[in-house]
Amino acid sequence: MDAEATGKVGSQSEAGRAPGGPAEFDRIAPRLKAVLRVARYHGVELDPNEFKVASASPVPNATDLSQWAQNGGMWSRALRIRWSHLLRFEHTGPVVLLFNDGGAGLLTGASPERNVVFLKSADAPEDAEAIAIDELRLSQVWAGEAVLLRPARSYIAADAPFTLGWLIDLVRFESRSMRDIGIASFTLSLLTVLPPLMVMTLVNKVLQFNSVSTLVLLSATIAVLFVYETLLGHARRLIINVVGARLDTKLNLHVFSRLLRLPLDYFERHPAGETMYHLAQIYRIREFLTGKLLSTFLDLITLCVLIPVMFYINATLGWMVLACAGVIMLIIFAFLAPLRRRYQQVVDAETWKAAALGE
Repeated sequence: MDAEATGKVGSQSEAGRAPGGPAEFDRIAPRLKAVLRVARYHGVELDPNEFKVASASPVPNATDLSQWAQNGGMWSRALRIRWSHLLRFEHTGPVVLLFNDGGAGLLTGASPERNVVFLKSADAPEDAEAIAIDELRLSQVWAGEAVLLRPARSYIAADAPFTLGWLIDLVRFESRSMRDIGIASFTLSLLTVLPPLMVMTLVNKVLQFNSVSTLVLLSATIAVLFVYETLLGHARRLIINVVGARLDTKLNLHVFSRLLRLPLDYFERHPAGETMYHLAQIYRIREFLTGKLLSTFLDLITLCVLIPVMFYINATLGWMVLACAGVIMLIIFAFLAPLRRRYQQVVDAETWKAAALGE
């Protein structure tokens, strides 16, 4: 780093103050200042009094700084990186670079075309311009030590697009509960089929031969199955309610987080009424996840049990049922495309209406 660039970074350090920082900010070690600035950039406030030095060196090292950030609830890694890696941080958040003299700087961006990175002092104000530094000048004061920080919640989870794939992943996280619901539903389907088959046997065989002992046995079996079906159905409803509440909470948290992370220019380009209308549509998705989706899942399990029983009783009637179901599916798929276009027009009209009413 030449004298001109060093002078600029030094002037930023003397002139700047961290916005919203305590009065003792200037007495904190430069490396702690850099980590504090990056944490504040991500919306996390670290306490310098909680910093603990594990090594004998008076200068905080990368491992101690990373552990301090992790104790504060952030994701952090201390590592050595090369110049080629720095050029990849073109559109990421600030990165803490630890200099050889015990100081630190903030990497705020990079330009692979110009082969430079942009550094800012930890004391520089928010509106201070970063300084362009090339590889030769940076290598004179930096040996590759860096600390990466970001919020504990990954950007992928917070900024994931609201798509069908995201909803599938949301349901997939409840795979254990869904497995329990599936087992309970399969068992309940069997318990639903068995009593009619037993009654059929009762009518065809028991009453014909006046077998009282068989009648008592079948009646007791049906009573036990009824009690077991009632208890298992109650347990399944409890699990469904728990899964529905979890999905509802995760969906609300995701929507609320996305709303808070929207840039200010979004609200300048979109009326408040339009935003409120889109938020109101979230309730339909909630009803789908906690109602229709689970009921469809349960119906599919029931079909897997009932269809083989239908073919066992009468194959002709079973094929007739499948044929009618196929015709109904073809009709539904034929109407999906025009309904989607019409419904999109309704959504656009309702959006403009809500925006006008909101304004």
